[in-house]
Amino acid sequence: MKATIYARFSSDNQREESITAQVRACTEYAQKQGYTIVKVYTDEAKSATTDDRPGFMQMISDIKTNRLQVDVLLIHKLDRFARNRYDSAFYKRELKRAEVRVESVLEHLDDSPESILMESIFEGMAEYYSKNLAREVMKGMKETALQGKHTGGLAPLGLSVDKEGYYIINKLEAEAIRIIFNMFHQGHGYSNIQGELNKKGLKTKLGRPFSKNSIHDILRNKKYAGIYVFNRASSKSPDGRRNNHKSKSREEVIEIKGAIPAIIPSEIFWEVQAKMDKNQRQNSKGSYKSKTVYILSGVIWCGECGKRMVGTSSSYLTRVSREHRKQYYYECNYGKRTGACGNGKIRKDLAENYVLSELEARLLNDLAIPELAHKISIHYKQEKMKSAGEGLFLEQELLKVDKQINNLVQAITEGGATVRVIVEQLKRLEAKKSSLESRLQEWRIKQSQDLLSENTIASYLQHYRELLKSDDPVSCKQLVEEFVERVTINKDTIKVTFKVSVDTSA
Repeated sequence: MKATIYARFSSDNQREESITAQVRACTEYAQKQGYTIVKVYTDEAKSATTDDRPGFMQMISDIKTNRLQVDVLLIHKLDRFARNRYDSAFYKRELKRAEVRVESVLEHLDDSPESILMESIFEGMAEYYSKNLAREVMKGMKETALQGKHTGGLAPLGLSVDKEGYYIINKLEAEAIRIIFNMFHQGHGYSNIQGELNKKGLKTKLGRPFSKNSIHDILRNKKYAGIYVFNRASSKSPDGRRNNHKSKSREEVIEIKGAIPAIIPSEIFWEVQAKMDKNQRQNSKGSYKSKTVYILSGVIWCGECGKRMVGTSSSYLTRVSREHRKQYYYECNYGKRTGACGNGKIRKDLAENYVLSELEARLLNDLAIPELAHKISIHYKQEKMKSAGEGLFLEQELLKVDKQINNLVQAITEGGATVRVIVEQLKRLEAKKSSLESRLQEWRIKQSQDLLSENTIASYLQHYRELLKSDDPVSCKQLVEEFVERVTINKDTIKVTFKVSVDTSA
């Protein structure tokens, strides 16, 4: 079987060598499994909570377009793949469609229903770690912000940061800021402002021509009026996206007037804000529409022809008020295109409510959760027993490496070989020894702790139950992807097949 490797390290106390160690561990695992490594993809100093991972995205693209044809994707640990369950489910579904299986070297999981749920809990723990780390980092950044100091990243155009971390005016860049505010204040539109900036050869902080979006963001930035602002942008959505134009509540935002030298007079800045608010109100009528989330997409199938069903909608006019409204459905994609399937549409809300009610009735309720937690716990303990021999294997490998190192040191002492060649071999052996010691330490920790007790598993399942009751469509979609194998729609019936089942009849 052919395999590819993905490895990454983030900036949280990890070094570039960790990628080498991950690749080495994955390569050794592949050799034991009889896999042939085709290609290795890596990302350095990237967080798994975001799609800003060029190596990862290139790998996904190569697999989807068949430029890379493999059977298995190897990762060192599940949190190297993603620390966000939404992205993890999304990209694993993409890989599954390409018939590529994800395997973790340190978490030995298979295709059994228990393993699938256990993997979900591992990912939940990794996501908790990521959010907890972000919370601790935020504490330190808030202390810095309260002092009016720069908290990291690129300073805004027109401002620089001195040696002590305070903002100072960048005289060369400040010219562009003054032109943008003065022209908008005088009634010029974005196009005219762009033309003037280009005529003067002025660029953004990254050396690019100004766009309408960059001009808009500059006009909204309170720092140019001397107001320090921190923690304004709203948090990421469950799918990992951030809307920088949406603000948090006032209680969460830190604002300190006069903490930054002002480039724009206060009265001009606030007159510009009032004008922008007025323009926004005039242009926003009916322009923003929420995106409809089809909770069952990817798992819903037509029972008449066996093809996929897709989300669709149609408009209608109300009889009394004569308003245009929309109705949402699931429809057989094959029948929609060809007219050759006799299965009709099913209302989106009816299908989704039925599946979610079945999920609660059969898996996420007071009777089923303890049984399901017990089932997963037994499987987890069996997997721990299977991996018990890994420690002996690692210890034996360490003894072999130590013996090889001692032999090379002895060869240097006796002067029986070229020193340069021996030193290179020593470096490779020391790196291998470091990797083995790291893997052995992780294995010992994993064996010594009951990471997934029944109570821990049950608490995660209870959390899933709370998400089910939240009526949040993105959360409900995650749960469907986690637990539901298939939803089959016939003319008169709906059949839900779950990835795992429990018996609560006793």
